[in-house]
Amino acid sequence: MPLFYKSVQSAVKSKDGTKKWHPKLVKVGKAVSTQKLSHLIAEKSSLTPGDVYNVIYNLMSVVHDQLMESHSVKLEGLGTFTVIATSRGNGADTADEVNPSQINNLRVRFTPVYSRTCGEGIIKPMFHDVKFERWGSKWNKKPASR
Repeated sequence: MPLFYKSVQSAVKSKDGTKKWHPKLVKVGKAVSTQKLSHLIAEKSSLTPGDVYNVIYNLMSVVHDQLMESHSVKLEGLGTFTVIATSRGNGADTADEVNPSQINNLRVRFTPVYSRTCGEGIIKPMFHDVKFERWGSKWNKKPASR
């Protein structure tokens, strides 16, 4: 199945004074729930959907715990999760003055797994052989207006 895209015009003018058009990926339907993932994985394994749900639920708990202990978490074939902190506008004059009250946001950064090859450079297996299709073509329908 392809990734769908639509054309979106930039709100900012380019160097030549025109507003350029760019592709933007279209999300189809709602986000896939943990329950739905459990059923999809169970279809590919000998586990029941309940067993898979239990594993996913516990995976989320363990990943959270490991991230909160300052570890990165790498899931082979998927990627690495790392907690990052931002402290915009809260800089200190010296290294000794730096403290946790300067942190105003924590986020989890996800970095997809990748490999390097001599001839092709960086290859991200998750995105290898991706097919794209314009949203609204004869094979798919446009989303309902919001």
